[in-house]
Amino acid sequence: MKALLPLSFIFVAIAAACGAPATPSAAQEMRSQAALAVHDAWAAPTPAGVDVAAGYLTISNHTGRADRLLSATSARAQRVEIHEMTMNGAVMQMRAVARVEVPAGRDVQLGPGGMHLMFFGVSEPFAEGQTVPVRLVFETAGAVDVNLPVRRRGAPSHGHSG
Repeated sequence: MKALLPLSFIFVAIAAACGAPATPSAAQEMRSQAALAVHDAWAAPTPAGVDVAAGYLTISNHTGRADRLLSATSARAQRVEIHEMTMNGAVMQMRAVARVEVPAGRDVQLGPGGMHLMFFGVSEPFAEGQTVPVRLVFETAGAVDVNLPVRRRGAPSHGHSG
């Protein structure tokens, strides 16, 4: 029985050593996620028969470190792209962008007439009163889930989304 006691102790010590320790970078990432806020999120309603939609939101980076929005997905669309709108003379142009820089200590707005989310392959129109679940993926903060209430432009927002 005495021989089993040291062996048990060694097994417990090895098992404890195999656990994932809380590293400073893991703790820093958790603080980063908590300090990256998404608010004023909403999606525009779409008419029947239209399979594209737009979504808008503001990202507030309350950290001392820049981050990047890399992608977005939603169960309500086949794909979601980050787009920007620009004017070339009298012609409005829209194009996908690979990422959105979110500077430290700043807000970045994805709104009408500028950068926004484009939903493609929407099988059911976005109707007022619904919410659209979206997963935003950031380079540092990782995945951030947010719900976009469907409303018309200028309709009152009801606080934070997320």
